[in-house]
Amino acid sequence: MPYDFAYSQLLTLIAARSQQWLRNQIDLMPQDAISDAQIDDVAEIAVAAHICTGLRGTEAPLQAFIRSRSTPEFTDLFMARFQSGKAIRAYLGTAVLRCLSPDRLDWVEASDALDVADRLALTDMPDAALLAAAEAVLRRPIPEERLDDQTVESYASLLALCYRFGAERPRFSDPRAYGDAFANCLRFADWAERNGRLVPLVQTIFCLCLIDPDHDVMPLLADVIASQRPDGSFPARIGFGTADQDGTALRSTLATVVALHMVIHRRWRTPQPSVPMAA
Repeated sequence: MPYDFAYSQLLTLIAARSQQWLRNQIDLMPQDAISDAQIDDVAEIAVAAHICTGLRGTEAPLQAFIRSRSTPEFTDLFMARFQSGKAIRAYLGTAVLRCLSPDRLDWVEASDALDVADRLALTDMPDAALLAAAEAVLRRPIPEERLDDQTVESYASLLALCYRFGAERPRFSDPRAYGDAFANCLRFADWAERNGRLVPLVQTIFCLCLIDPDHDVMPLLADVIASQRPDGSFPARIGFGTADQDGTALRSTLATVVALHMVIHRRWRTPQPSVPMAA
């Protein structure tokens, strides 16, 4: 549903405060070294920057922030760490190169050895078999006793890749697949709220808006808005707090900024790129 101007302005202000906190965290990163832990951070930032830029239609501050801190030496160090097996998922590595060094996107090929999400990220035009494999996963109900943060994240990443983060609607073979995925996301949101898990909640908000841009997520956003800390960051758990946070809040703040961008902008606003997309 469309939101009134005042509400949209509120969400924009909340997102802006979070991006300033993220900028401060990026500024603390060294330009001439990168630790194993920072590989994960850089990848998560690059993914969020790519999505926010696409939704805004112009370069998001987050993308400008990370680019300003990234030298050729930094990118080389990342590549060396990644190729030595010390980095995380293939689609996250692709996102880093897309943000920092697009001319090096051919570092890996999509192969059957990778899982469905990675293959989707590395494929410009997924074939019918790959999309069918993703559809089967998205339609499968997940028992509540198996739900945890990682399960919801894996599901949300796969769904987002199918939609290219909003740049296109996947052509599932069965129209009921969209409804099945939507029902799963509603259950995930309920689980996240009951268990006080902020990251799964905002990831689910993003997915609900992907499937149905007119879906009213205001009730879900109430818990999110109330959780922002005075410094602009968001905690891993839903709930009010007044203490500033350190870099451990990076991931939850990034996930929230991405969800807020989806709610504010509602659709992808840049031409679909010709290079493969990443999660």
